[in-house]
Amino acid sequence: MSGGKETDIAREAEALEQEMATVAEKKIAVEKRVRELMASEDPRAGVSYAQEIFAAKQEKLTLATQHEVLRRRRNRLLMEL
Repeated sequence: MSGGKETDIAREAEALEQEMATVAEKKIAVEKRVRELMASEDPRAGVSYAQEIFAAKQEKLTLATQHEVLRRRRNRLLMEL
């Protein structure tokens, strides 16, 4: 019976790892977007993307937090094995 529990834990840990990978990919995309927005700003011409940059940075922080939560959940599960 414990083999079933270990299998369930392993499956859940794998699902968490996949979710972590997805969140990491999204975070990389958001970081790229921030760099693109910052590079395309031109203060002399009055081109500014402050709100978009701020929103993207907030999203990046949210994704980093989600990744950390998922990592800790996975580690707690693996400790039970």
